Amino acid sequence: MRRRHLFEFEDQSWFPAVLRDAVTDWLCRALVIGRSVYRPAVPLIARLLREQGENRVVDLCSGASGPWRALQPAVAAEAPFALTLTDKYPNVPAFAAVADRLGAGVSFRADSVDATRVPAELTGVRTLFTGFHHFRPDQARQVLRDAFERRAAIGVFEFTERRWAPVLATVVLAPVLVLAWMFRLPPVTWRRLLFTYVVPVIPFAATWDGIVSNMRTYEPADLRGMVADLSAPDYSWEVGRVPGTGRAAAPVVYLLGFSRGDRPEPTGAPS
Repeated sequence: MRRRHLFEFEDQSWFPAVLRDAVTDWLCRALVIGRSVYRPAVPLIARLLREQGENRVVDLCSGASGPWRALQPAVAAEAPFALTLTDKYPNVPAFAAVADRLGAGVSFRADSVDATRVPAELTGVRTLFTGFHHFRPDQARQVLRDAFERRAAIGVFEFTERRWAPVLATVVLAPVLVLAWMFRLPPVTWRRLLFTYVVPVIPFAATWDGIVSNMRTYEPADLRGMVADLSAPDYSWEVGRVPGTGRAAAPVVYLLGFSRGDRPEPTGAPS
């Protein structure tokens, strides 16, 4: 399938936060965490932390906290680290809930953070889960260029697929799953219930965004092309695809960028 960069509701500044947060909460809890789709990323993130001598992760485009509710303990068991959640449109209640659940090693930024120009004080391994396809090719290259120029390690991970089968599956399953999950996802508010079961804006937006996410996804060949001119003796790129595990049938496409300079292992757990 040819890549098509159609609009997604959650990318739009005019889309009300109450609706955007409902969509990202559903995506996070019902799909990303519920199906453990990013479990295959655990050894890749741990390897980046160990090989880069880092003990911090800056998660970009975190949405409703992405997969970290499940991944943080698994990664920390292999390489202790502190985690900072960020987003252009931060879902602060979701960030706060995850930080409270996971403990002192998890923090978040309540202000907007642009993944194409990450603030200098946010140091550490950068990660993006189900977020890279939101960027047009020139913006996506800028996300990677920003990491490359600052010699910051980065891991990009996507479970969506640019194929007709997942697109058609989304058309059928997404509205059913939203209707089945929304009344169970905290916070259960009258606005969420109204716009799910009475005026079904949330099921429609979630289904549309799911379809478009698959159609926007970058394949490994696309990722290799993006980093072809970002070359230096002290920085390397790795692109691959790992099979899904457990309840997740979809493979995970990944792009890793990392410094090749010798760095010491981090000493002790981050504060």
